[in-house]
Amino acid sequence: MQLDLLIGYFFCYAVIGYILEVLYCSFFEKRLVNRGFLHGPYLPIYGFGSLIIILLFQNHSVHPMLVFILTFLLTSLLEYVTSFLLERLFNAKLWDYSTYPFNLHGRVCLLNSTLFGLLGLLVIYGIHPFVFSLMHALDPRLLDTMSTVIVVVISIDTTSSVFRMAAFQKQLGDFRKKAQEIEDRMALLSKLTTNKPLEQLKLRLDEERDELRLRLESASRRILDAFPSITSVNEEKRLQFETLKQHAKEWRQRRKAFLRRHTRRD
Repeated sequence: MQLDLLIGYFFCYAVIGYILEVLYCSFFEKRLVNRGFLHGPYLPIYGFGSLIIILLFQNHSVHPMLVFILTFLLTSLLEYVTSFLLERLFNAKLWDYSTYPFNLHGRVCLLNSTLFGLLGLLVIYGIHPFVFSLMHALDPRLLDTMSTVIVVVISIDTTSSVFRMAAFQKQLGDFRKKAQEIEDRMALLSKLTTNKPLEQLKLRLDEERDELRLRLESASRRILDAFPSITSVNEEKRLQFETLKQHAKEWRQRRKAFLRRHTRRD
């Protein structure tokens, strides 16, 4: 099978996976959730997973149960390996299924693996015949250009997203360090005799700490939306993630209340 065609399949299923994931998560969150590590509307893990099962079953007529079982196993392996590699890269679990029943190290769980198995059936018997016809109807030169653009765009997006996550991790570390410095200074000031200049200094330090927290929360909002269960084996960082999640939840609740009030007024 030619490379251009594989890239086209990959992109189609990465976009379809993104749409399904957004719809699924938005339904339970009762709000629009922008999923995924990358900036664009595609999830490469769905693209790679779909390619695996397409290449495995393209020239074979097999029983649906075999399709389900192999998809269940192979996509679970893919998700596990992806989680492991991302954790090593960012020193954080971008998704954590530890609270789900029948999970393996929090990287995969029975529920998601079952859903992937069902998606495999949908791809092989429902979606792929249409995608196959669509791709083969394209002019070879157009397909070649399209595949080149896809590779370039996703490569740039991946690079940018890795730097964004690295910057967020650095910002998280800087916040902990600066916040601790402010706490130490405020603790020292509290031991001194209170006067107006000291009270003003305390107020400025308190405002500086709040400003740091707001900047961090703003930077983390996209990442927390994409990976609501993000966690870390580092206890200090894990607690920081939990605090950010709580602040994000409170911010969404305040925003909903604000929108409800203004809707009633209108």
